[in-house]
Amino acid sequence: MSVACRTPLTELFGIRRPILVGGMMWLSTAGFVAACARAGTLSFLTPRSYDTLDAYREGLAQAIALAEGAPVGVNLTIPRHTSGIPTGEYLRIAQDLGVRCFETAGSAPGALFAAIRAGGGRVIHKCTRVRHALSAMRDGADAIALVGMEAGGHPGTNPHPAHILAAASLPGLEVPLAIGGGIGTGGQILAALAQGADGVVIGTRLLVSTEIRAHQRYKERLVAAGIDDTTAALGRYGVTWRVLANATAEEVQALERLPETTYADFGKLVRGRYARDRAYVCGAWEDGMLSCSAAVGFADRVEPVAAIITRLMDEFDQAADRLAA
Repeated sequence: MSVACRTPLTELFGIRRPILVGGMMWLSTAGFVAACARAGTLSFLTPRSYDTLDAYREGLAQAIALAEGAPVGVNLTIPRHTSGIPTGEYLRIAQDLGVRCFETAGSAPGALFAAIRAGGGRVIHKCTRVRHALSAMRDGADAIALVGMEAGGHPGTNPHPAHILAAASLPGLEVPLAIGGGIGTGGQILAALAQGADGVVIGTRLLVSTEIRAHQRYKERLVAAGIDDTTAALGRYGVTWRVLANATAEEVQALERLPETTYADFGKLVRGRYARDRAYVCGAWEDGMLSCSAAVGFADRVEPVAAIITRLMDEFDQAADRLAA
């Protein structure tokens, strides 16, 4: 790994690569999170991927054991359309198990920052607008992750790509910055660092990892996909969702075009468990809203996390050599 890969972000979280793997619902579970840790990155286990608090505790303990001493993180997200999430319990369990690295997302996170830091933790807050990044910094975030409109999952209503957000935010930020959205090559990682970011957030590029607990047919569809095989929906409701282009996405977009449609009318189509049960468990990749960015076009084979990270860092070094030449 290049010496240039040591950044304030890697120092903050004690990792070897300037790569954070954002928490992915249903997929950022123990085996995957631990594999990312062993590869020198920081991945964030998603508590809501587990059906009970006891199952979450067991999964997190397993991730810690499999990480072989490397840090693992926990994602604490406050969703807009879901209530009753026991975020405090998720945090308490993580702290009891010795976790000190956290990724947060959602509005008004100041109290959560305070609780994390009171337990000796470090927190990176993920947001989609510059003003939210600056506000989170003032509220006590140790680092900021800014994701652009091209990101898979929920990039908010922000209309700008990640590199624009980075350029606009850097003059006012006094904490480490990671940017994300469509990043799937080592050259893109180098570009982010050259622009002034301290690391990147990736997700889609690692969906084809062997450690991702999802059906082989789903992964094969991702390998076959190109950069034009994603689409965005639900922007009308302020919850833009970038997903794999499939039958469900088409149905959701058709409903969205009807003026009388309310969010409740989408029913199971936008429920995470529908995507999990149909695509991730059964391999029916036409079913469900499957978070995905254009970085899927760089996911050309199913292989272990360690192999993907090695390829990314080899590409990083090659890009650095080209720049030096």
